[in-house]
Amino acid sequence: MLIITGVLAGLLLGGCKLTRYDELKAESRRVAERLRAEQSVALVTPPTVRAQKLEHLTSLRYTLSAANVALASVPRYVPEEDRPLAFDVMEEVYATIDWNIPLMPGDEMRALPGAFSSGRLNLDAARGPAPGSAPPYTAPITD
Repeated sequence: MLIITGVLAGLLLGGCKLTRYDELKAESRRVAERLRAEQSVALVTPPTVRAQKLEHLTSLRYTLSAANVALASVPRYVPEEDRPLAFDVMEEVYATIDWNIPLMPGDEMRALPGAFSSGRLNLDAARGPAPGSAPPYTAPITD
């Protein structure tokens, strides 16, 4: 953590402005550190809760890993004009993971944004329907 702080301070003092991508990578590291700290706490909880709490944290760790892969793909595969939207989605993903960390088994979790489902970034879902497009067809309900 001290090394990261030193590097960030050096960049800021050196006149380099952190990019949004760099800020989100730093947020990812902060969330990962918070997950590790919570895991240490969970290891000393009563056995009746420990397994469920560790399972919850493991699930969040998998989600964080998927988010990190999605973030790394943004500069390579997302067109320049769509990157701000992609970074907005990723910021919300990291905030949601962070929000869900302290929850106990059985607590209701905050859902990930719809533009990040199944561990994938979906900018079409973030944009919503195109102006003037028809809503998706849904079959009528019959008795």
